[in-house]
Amino acid sequence: MLPTKASILIVDDEFGLAEMLREMLRESGFDVTLAINGRLALEILHEGKVDLVLTDMMMPVMDGAELAAAMRSDDRHRKTPIIMMTSLPTALPQRDRLFDAVLRKPFTPDLLLETIGTCLAKADQTATGWSPGGAQEFDGGLNG
Repeated sequence: MLPTKASILIVDDEFGLAEMLREMLRESGFDVTLAINGRLALEILHEGKVDLVLTDMMMPVMDGAELAAAMRSDDRHRKTPIIMMTSLPTALPQRDRLFDAVLRKPFTPDLLLETIGTCLAKADQTATGWSPGGAQEFDGGLNG
């Protein structure tokens, strides 16, 4: 069961996708905020607590990897789970440890909710310290 009223920050410059994800996650009981790039996401993070960040990889101004690196270097956001969404064929290996999970676009709503639930549960279990174990990769759930 997914925690209710967890706050999720969606960071994506594709407005249509971001809006669709926001509505789906709100219907699932989450509080959702949108940002169109990493720099705006950091401003939102500095304003208050976010339980999980769902970010696209490729965006103008500040991409998903730059956002994740900034979060991991900031004590206030170091432990916040980050899920990267990407249409890239492979994740960039040197950046995998920045993310708790990687979702390949397109992905199913069920896979997204399962991944969010797993990341939030893991964050609850490791609340005493963030320990990157490498990102789990999900192929979008459309191939099986």
